[in-house]
Amino acid sequence: MNKLDTVKAYWAAERAKALDRILDHFCEDAVFVGPTMRLQGRANVAEFYRGMIGGFQAIEVTPVNSIESGDSIAVEYECRLVRNSGEVRQARGFNLFVFKDGRFHRLHCYFNPADF
Repeated sequence: MNKLDTVKAYWAAERAKALDRILDHFCEDAVFVGPTMRLQGRANVAEFYRGMIGGFQAIEVTPVNSIESGDSIAVEYECRLVRNSGEVRQARGFNLFVFKDGRFHRLHCYFNPADF
């Protein structure tokens, strides 16, 4: 599977709210960096995703553009989120995925936290 297909499969797992499938994309020693957090290790990433999938009725991420270089791919995306309250949020951002052995070793997420 190429890098973009792996990213799409990861976002499909998010959409399905399938925690095990989401975590399958991360190395055990993965680093996840966002505007307001830095998580080390798959166990900490799991805690983040438990909150994420529990806080939304729907998470729909669509890749818009991507560029790949070596073991990395940067993907610009559009996102539609439906909170448990029914509020719909739209967001844009981009993620930088760094791969190791076919999984995410580092994930840097760039987005406006107010959109979430």
